[in-house]
Amino acid sequence: MMIAASGYAAVILPASARIPLHLGSQQHVFLVSKRAGLVIWPAVGTVLYGVLGGVSASSLAANWVPGVRDVLVPAVMVVVLGFQAGALVLAAGEEPRSVRIKGS
Repeated sequence: MMIAASGYAAVILPASARIPLHLGSQQHVFLVSKRAGLVIWPAVGTVLYGVLGGVSASSLAANWVPGVRDVLVPAVMVVVLGFQAGALVLAAGEEPRSVRIKGS
């Protein structure tokens, strides 16, 4: 999904778009070029998937409730996808359609 979102943004966003990378608080937002931003977000997802998948399959998670192992990785990936979608909306310079006030 993250690769599909980046592919869609590659077509839709103008070449001069700057994609935000949020690194904690509001003061730690870095604007990167379109190409770098479209590569960095899926790379972050890949790293998180590998780390969380490795931890949940290792002996560290041997005593975890099985539901935690089944839910942890998908939940984190959905959150990261949400951050990517928000960054792409900000890069487009418009508010999402669901937030627009009727008649504006």
